[in-house]
Amino acid sequence: MTVADIRNIVTDSNVEIIEISDTMIYYAEEKNEEGHNSLFVLEYNRVTRTERVIANYFLNNPAFVQHYFSFPDMIIVVMENGSGVVWVMRLEKESGKERNMAQIHFVGDYSSCTALDEHHLVFFTVENENDRELFSEYQKLTGLSKVAYLYDLEEERYFYIKDKRAGSLGAENFITYDVDGEKQLLILQPYGDEQEKERCYRNARWLGDAICDRVWKCPLLKFFVSVKSDEKKLPLELCLSAGTDGLVRYAGMDADNLYFRIKYYPDNDQRICALEKRSGKKSIAASLNLGPEEQDAYFVIDTAAAKIYRVREKEDGRCIDGVLNSSIHAKYGFELGEFIACVEDRFLIARYVTSDENGPFGIISVYDFQTGEQKSFEGCCMVRDGTVVLY
Repeated sequence: MTVADIRNIVTDSNVEIIEISDTMIYYAEEKNEEGHNSLFVLEYNRVTRTERVIANYFLNNPAFVQHYFSFPDMIIVVMENGSGVVWVMRLEKESGKERNMAQIHFVGDYSSCTALDEHHLVFFTVENENDRELFSEYQKLTGLSKVAYLYDLEEERYFYIKDKRAGSLGAENFITYDVDGEKQLLILQPYGDEQEKERCYRNARWLGDAICDRVWKCPLLKFFVSVKSDEKKLPLELCLSAGTDGLVRYAGMDADNLYFRIKYYPDNDQRICALEKRSGKKSIAASLNLGPEEQDAYFVIDTAAAKIYRVREKEDGRCIDGVLNSSIHAKYGFELGEFIACVEDRFLIARYVTSDENGPFGIISVYDFQTGEQKSFEGCCMVRDGTVVLY
């Protein structure tokens, strides 16, 4: 495990981690300098422990929020304030050169976005007062309450996504992954949140059988071609589904598998299903059922690392047991705070929130289960692939 501490570099500012790689950390820093709000996009070299400014901008409108998407050679920045106007920048990591700086005007107000690759983004907008009539007509034609767009950074134009299976969602439901060098798109189509889905099961006799969670997949290139060809039915393949009596939710991925949490309401059975990326073969990877003696236990799903832990509350601390992609069996005291992650099945990362006269702040602790050594730091952290970044 490596701890990368960039707290001594950043000042009193708002920091967001963009990417953590083996040699670099990319992050954004917003701060006020001489009465001006500034945005810095930075690179921290983990080998030389030096910082480099990739780009910096004045933020004339503090109401705008930034969203960052990182790729091997580029960083895409989306700036929005919840209206129908969005700015998109694409920066070269090496030179800091702007490849794009575009202002996009959408119908409706911004709802969510994600970048599918270095050249394409997906945006969703919702009804606003100015476009209420247009949204009403659109909903009559499509049955959709949101408008979904595919934006091409090279062409600097957007295309409507007309397939209900993709156009009724939010950008957080679009996930990309690689299979033998070819980009694939995973589209999650859950029915509401978990509480709503369970309510549907409890009231199934009134609702019928149309309540369903679905997971679709598609080669990313085919998705682009179909949307740009104005096709109303995209070439989506159904991977998983759960009707009114069940639940399907995404739980992460590793090199070989996509993982989903599945639940069957009639007997309250809950498991992790593995879906092989190449073959599409399904298997049960783990059980998430608690025994009668585990009433004070719960599961922590680390979606970013595709790991799952069982946390048991004891009188003198918490016991951590690896359930998926982890074999840890260890214990730590309550004083370290909330369990965040475990690195290399050895190092516990926990966070404790306290406060002083200046307000609340977090204490991050790194605890070595093998040696009993503990180090604590004030601030925030992000854990990725054996690296803990403090900021």
